[in-house]
Amino acid sequence: MARIEQIDWLETFVAVIDHGSFSGAARALHRAQSRVSTHVATLEKALGGTLVDRSHRPIGPTELGTAFLPHARAVLAALERGVEAVDAHAGTPRGRVVIGCHPSVSAGFLPGVLAAVHAVHPFVRVELTEHTTPDLVSGLLTGRFQIAIHSLAADPPSAELQSIHLWTEPFVAVVPPDHPILPDDEVPPGGLDPRAIAEHPLIAIAQPGTTVDPDTGSALSAWGLELPLAWQSEQPQSVVNLARAGLGVGVLNALAAAISDTSGMAVVPVGTLEAGRQVAVTRDRRSASSPSVDVVFRAILEAAPPPGVQPARPHG
Repeated sequence: MARIEQIDWLETFVAVIDHGSFSGAARALHRAQSRVSTHVATLEKALGGTLVDRSHRPIGPTELGTAFLPHARAVLAALERGVEAVDAHAGTPRGRVVIGCHPSVSAGFLPGVLAAVHAVHPFVRVELTEHTTPDLVSGLLTGRFQIAIHSLAADPPSAELQSIHLWTEPFVAVVPPDHPILPDDEVPPGGLDPRAIAEHPLIAIAQPGTTVDPDTGSALSAWGLELPLAWQSEQPQSVVNLARAGLGVGVLNALAAAISDTSGMAVVPVGTLEAGRQVAVTRDRRSASSPSVDVVFRAILEAAPPPGVQPARPHG
């Protein structure tokens, strides 16, 4: 049977896969790149096979590496939970919690949450990793992070997950102030008629090679529209800037617009709140929790939602 003599080998292997390169893992772990390479090579020798496919960029796991990865994560997580249990017994929770979330959530909601956590639990370290909707729950299920804050558009709750609705937010159109979709008087309480954007190029969030982000796609479907994207970006600010350049109508969820620089632009609600983006916080039921994860998860549930959204019903 293969003998793995150092936990560092597992930590390094997981970091290489998560960061897509040996140099990225070296930066994240504050280790020399040569040491990172040595750790992975030694682990591969111990297991008798190649774990990392070095022929592509970003690098990824081989078939053997894919089979071994969840077990490496499980060992590291179990060890961390053990250390946290000792700390919790001593009355001082400490540990590392990784939250996967949308860029709008990390900028517009989590800073206040993390400040509240840090004030009470200064030894709990929280790291944020930003992704678009399709990657968030999948990253939670593969162990890349312990908590995800995400849209329910593409990732509805499942039996494996504890998912709690936090808030619903409207979609908004971002256009120059003289754009023809803007009404002559005030925008009606129900928001701008979505059909108004159908006659103009659409700018929205999407990953390269995809037609539209599930959030925007869900809204378009609710509005009864089938519109191709004329321009797309993974960053809300880029959507705003493309609209500012006169390339079309930017469509974002309200929080994404709120954390962007929209100076000199008109930001108006589109459609009804019922067709808006539902945001939830989720963690994996399959693995034992930890005091640190519990602290952060509870702080998220207790925090006030961002301005301009409709809070979910009180959590039981």
